[in-house]
Amino acid sequence: MRHKTLLICLFIVFTLGVESSFSQDYKTGIGLRGGWTSGLTVKHFIKEGRAIEGIFSSGWRRWQGYQITALYEIHKPAFTKDEVKGFFWFYGGGAHLGGGYKYEHWHSNSGSNYVGYWHKHGYNSFGVDLIFGLEYKIEEIPVTLGLDVKPFFEFATEPDASFGFWDSALSIRFVF
Repeated sequence: MRHKTLLICLFIVFTLGVESSFSQDYKTGIGLRGGWTSGLTVKHFIKEGRAIEGIFSSGWRRWQGYQITALYEIHKPAFTKDEVKGFFWFYGGGAHLGGGYKYEHWHSNSGSNYVGYWHKHGYNSFGVDLIFGLEYKIEEIPVTLGLDVKPFFEFATEPDASFGFWDSALSIRFVF
């Protein structure tokens, strides 16, 4: 199930765009996102100033699992083109889904703190996401650097469904 979902998301990301004219100087970027939701990030422009982004992360939070996030983003020049080229503000929204397990309590054998096992608890989650940030396309090399904040509200099978405002990150993408 997990692999099928990942393949479907990759297919959507790579096949949606048909226009070749855009002001970002690239069509697709693939790289890494380091933050609360860390992992592989893929951004693809579907038309002028409009992009979709997928984030695929594993081992997020303090639990072991996966999370897949899909976002729709609007890009606008951050500064006038005469001052600084390559800077863009972006904002948008989307959703995520995930699952995995976490360790809850230690069950000791024979009253010993050293012999026993952790009780594993599985979970599934989904939620809505917003995103806003700043991206810079380096002119000399095919790389973008991005800083963003991605607040989310999560609905989960866990009793501690959460609102995470400070899911901020640095993204580095190779673009083509």
